[in-house]
Amino acid sequence: MEIKSIFLSSLHESLVIIILIFILMILVEFIVLRYKNKIIKFTKKNKFLEYVTSSFFGVIPGCVGTFAMDSLYMAGLLSFGGIIAVMISTSGDEAFLLISMAIKNIIPWITLIILIIVLFILGIIGGFIADYYKRKTNMKFCEKCKIINHKNEEFKLTHFLKEHVYKHIIKKHIWRIFLWIFAAIFIIELLQGKINLQFTGVSMFYVLIIASLVALLPISGPNVFLVVIFSKGLIPFSVLLANSIIQDGHGLLPILGFSIKDAFKIKLFNFVIGLIIGLILLGFGL
Repeated sequence: MEIKSIFLSSLHESLVIIILIFILMILVEFIVLRYKNKIIKFTKKNKFLEYVTSSFFGVIPGCVGTFAMDSLYMAGLLSFGGIIAVMISTSGDEAFLLISMAIKNIIPWITLIILIIVLFILGIIGGFIADYYKRKTNMKFCEKCKIINHKNEEFKLTHFLKEHVYKHIIKKHIWRIFLWIFAAIFIIELLQGKINLQFTGVSMFYVLIIASLVALLPISGPNVFLVVIFSKGLIPFSVLLANSIIQDGHGLLPILGFSIKDAFKIKLFNFVIGLIIGLILLGFGL
């Protein structure tokens, strides 16, 4: 296939996917803003509900749910286990990409559902383990700050369109996601036309390690390549899962600004869990 044809087909596929992602992002942003306070009340009842609620906010596509829990953590209203549950279960903006691919039948719906359920459960388990480890080691964290409440005008249409759709989704996310999706699809299609892209045996172990290391970056873009490669059937579920556990899209950025030490502890904890789970599943050929 000529480069021009690959370019045009990649561009078309990327545009279709990004339109679906844009619609999904607007819906998710509105729903989370509208109902987050009611759901967050569950975190105050007991530890189990804190982990469940945190993991639930994590599996919500994008960063808005994760940011909501970040604010609770920085205010001292969410435990170390709670924020670990969020970061394990979240896939950032890649979740939108996976959903759009499932809608287009590029990947099976059952695969997406299994991924979400597994991340949700691992988030809860990871939360328990994190708080247990914190108690046993007396791990220290940064002093918390007062939470800043969002203004009630967030539900006015003009405010929502300006602050959330335009300034957040369009200016901060959509164009970057589009560029990463297009680059990933174009490069992979180009390489497949020239070389046989297959990972087997020992090489898959190194792919898992690379996918886990890439997931350490506090951004979404590079992980798009893993999703696209997975959709082509070139890597197994274990690699995608390990990457999803470790990466948190832009979700860690507020905490990085709050405390680099806290962010490092969170990321290290998730890296260990993600790598162990990935290696176990890879060992079983999954």
